[in-house]
Amino acid sequence: MASKDQSIRLAAFTQCARLMQEYSGTVPWAAISQGFDFEGERVYLGSRPRGIHRPTQMTCGVLSIKTNQPRQGRSARYDDALSGDGYFVYAFQGTDAANRDNTCLREAFDDQTPLAYFYGISPAVYQILFPCYVTEWQPTLLSCMVAVGSPYEMNQREPDPPAYRIDRRYSTIEAKVRLHQAEFRELVLTAYGRRCAISGLPIPGLLEAAHIVPDRDERGHPEVSNGLCLSTLHHAAYDRNLLGIDPDGVVHIPAAVLAQKDGPTLEKAIKAFNGARIFLPHHPYDRPNQDYLAERFDAFRQAS
Repeated sequence: MASKDQSIRLAAFTQCARLMQEYSGTVPWAAISQGFDFEGERVYLGSRPRGIHRPTQMTCGVLSIKTNQPRQGRSARYDDALSGDGYFVYAFQGTDAANRDNTCLREAFDDQTPLAYFYGISPAVYQILFPCYVTEWQPTLLSCMVAVGSPYEMNQREPDPPAYRIDRRYSTIEAKVRLHQAEFRELVLTAYGRRCAISGLPIPGLLEAAHIVPDRDERGHPEVSNGLCLSTLHHAAYDRNLLGIDPDGVVHIPAAVLAQKDGPTLEKAIKAFNGARIFLPHHPYDRPNQDYLAERFDAFRQAS
């Protein structure tokens, strides 16, 4: 591995981590595409038209690969790449396994050099996975397998893929779970205009996608109609039945909570919303499933 290439990769991963922190996980392509400065030059993290990217400053392998959201939709897609407990399947660029892009990717496989994976969870919004490794090369299928590794691997001078196989498998499964969660969150926050449905709080870093029917339930699919955009405070209260929402979208606070006397957080952030109506998404098909709300509200009443 060329030392300059390695330095560029490490700088790129640092930039990716910064972007993930700045944007609370999911990152818009507009931010990714700006790249970063390295030794007086601009290095670009990825390419809009191409999924396999090696910047001009690098001599071998690739810096990143990209998968776009394949279709518009209001539900998480459950595509093949996220199914099962195996690695990601990544399709080659075009139909020639020996073209320039695929040859660069083959070099990353041969050298086991790390790369970043920009996985599209909605149009122009990505979850960044790194470090990732090409683990299997399948030219007859025009695809390869990609695993998520650990930062520890990047510090080894002579990577030994078999030694990391179990760790990569667990890391990849965990990454797929995070992608499902991130996709659901992005869809719900977008539907609600990135505001809490109860308080109207507009700070994305403090907003979460709350399930109405819990995801442990077989009906608890990550669909917008089974979600509510709530602040971290109201999400926690909703999950613990300290706050309920009836099928008409009216907020209910238990009598025991209303009877408590405390400072402004309790009074203004919880008790003040008793009897208020939640904000609803603009599109009717994004609005909460009333049957789900009714079922969840029954559980709230029994608990309180």
